[in-house]
Amino acid sequence: MIDKMKSIRLQPGDAAPEFQAQLPEGGIVRLADYHGQRLLLIFVRHLGCLPCQEHLFEIEDRLSAIGRGGTRVLAVSFDALDQVREYRSLLNLSFPVAADTARVVYKAYGLTQASFLQTWHPKTLWRYLVLLRKGRKLKRPKKGDDLSQLGADFIVDASGTISYAHYSVRPDDRPDIAEVVNAIVIEDR
Repeated sequence: MIDKMKSIRLQPGDAAPEFQAQLPEGGIVRLADYHGQRLLLIFVRHLGCLPCQEHLFEIEDRLSAIGRGGTRVLAVSFDALDQVREYRSLLNLSFPVAADTARVVYKAYGLTQASFLQTWHPKTLWRYLVLLRKGRKLKRPKKGDDLSQLGADFIVDASGTISYAHYSVRPDDRPDIAEVVNAIVIEDR
């Protein structure tokens, strides 16, 4: 579990912390693997998070616009490798999803956990209802799943500097896809 009180908040202009996470297909992915390229780094809350799934679907749908300037995409989950492999396959994602089971990368990037009131906020419940009505399937949490973990999105530029940071304040809080694409397009100019 991540300590709520001791986390840092990375801001645009900060150096992106080096990291390594496991790929379910085998091997390790590191920030250094993206040196000289722009990286959209997405931290998911947990694998059953419907707003996170919707966000990943939106990213997948706009991959051509996101990748036009050479931007790569990597999602990170704290779940077990076999669950991450199944998740990526189930969502039919073309970009990698890595596992950070000890949440070392989550902590390095300053991700925190929501309070009970944030986790069960009416806006969060409403967002889940909207997504369920849209046809999204709710995956029942497994015993021990951490529903309070918050997510985040970062754009790391080719030199390893954070150029965009969005920290979720509630489980339903993911950045608008147009905002993310716009942040990438602005960097391309």
